[in-house]
Amino acid sequence: MKISGVKWFVVDGGARPWTFVKVETDDGVVGWGDCTEWDAWPGVVAMIDHLAPLVIGRDPQDTERIWFDLAAYNVRHKGGLAWKAMAGIDSALWDIKGKVLGAPVWQLLGGKVRDRLRLYWSHCGSFRNRAAEKLNRPAVRTTDDLRRLSEEVLEKGYTAIKTNMMRLEDLPDPGFSKASGTGGDALPATLKNAVGVVSTFRDALGPDVGIALDIALRFKLGGAIDIARVLEPYNLMWLETETFDPGALRTIRESTRTRICTGESLFGLDGYKPFLERYAQDVIMPDFAWNGITMGRKVCDLALAYDTLVAPHNCHSPICTLVSANVMAACSNFMILEIDEDDAPWRDDLMTHPFTIDNGHLVVPDRPGLGSDLIERELEKHAIDQ
Repeated sequence: MKISGVKWFVVDGGARPWTFVKVETDDGVVGWGDCTEWDAWPGVVAMIDHLAPLVIGRDPQDTERIWFDLAAYNVRHKGGLAWKAMAGIDSALWDIKGKVLGAPVWQLLGGKVRDRLRLYWSHCGSFRNRAAEKLNRPAVRTTDDLRRLSEEVLEKGYTAIKTNMMRLEDLPDPGFSKASGTGGDALPATLKNAVGVVSTFRDALGPDVGIALDIALRFKLGGAIDIARVLEPYNLMWLETETFDPGALRTIRESTRTRICTGESLFGLDGYKPFLERYAQDVIMPDFAWNGITMGRKVCDLALAYDTLVAPHNCHSPICTLVSANVMAACSNFMILEIDEDDAPWRDDLMTHPFTIDNGHLVVPDRPGLGSDLIERELEKHAIDQ
């Protein structure tokens, strides 16, 4: 069996574009992967085309060798778009391997530790704040809307959510721009917005539902500390904050009682190692659309060696959800998995076997490979103009 082709598809995902990779073989077995990078997809697909000749003609089951060959090829521009493309190809190769062997990918990773994965509703409120019409969901414009949304969270059985600071009519403007690369201080209005969003959810959801707030890379050390401290009364599941300085993150963690989660923008063992060595976070968040299955599983095992829980970054496509589910099914230090409940209305239409969410948990699929193929005619219906 040899790899005969590598294709990509960019599909409207409602709140963001999805980027899929299809790896074809000369005997007809195909594999699917995800390498979604939001609006940077033109660079990702260019890199897929660039890497394709390096894998065509090779045995698709040589996942370890292919990963490290591509890593060596991209050593001068490690991470970024190169590793996104590598991750999509890698996950597709694992899908092929499982199909050839007649086994789910989780079986190839050591077998299941669990049959169901606890989920948290990601972008809870914030997607409806900025993309309600596209997602065919009620708009969120006020804290009263957040309270109504909380009723829906409880009705669907979710035991945790993650939200963002957002512009609401009855709260101060959070005071930052998505595209801004300057600043990083948490101004009084920013702190009031964070408290307003989190306190509203806490009051509506009660004391036992986990609440995470994602502030990403927007704040420098001092700003992140101020946010973490002002949210201490609300017993967050975690504050999700990012920096490429593990010492700064360790300082943040030591400055607050609020749990700290990080890691969605890191890649490779050497990227995660300094954070884990310094115990700079309570929870680590690897992104398998950036680290693939080959490297992603190694990162999870490294976290285990440092007594750290894993909660994968999973706000990409349904294929990434299946990738995450297969890896987490075999991961002993799994905590919880991200899912966008407010997703593109056509998400399940793209899949031959949509995954099952039951009472806030994802049922681990037992079909060979990742658990579902994609339907190309449906992808084409929702293709983003190239």
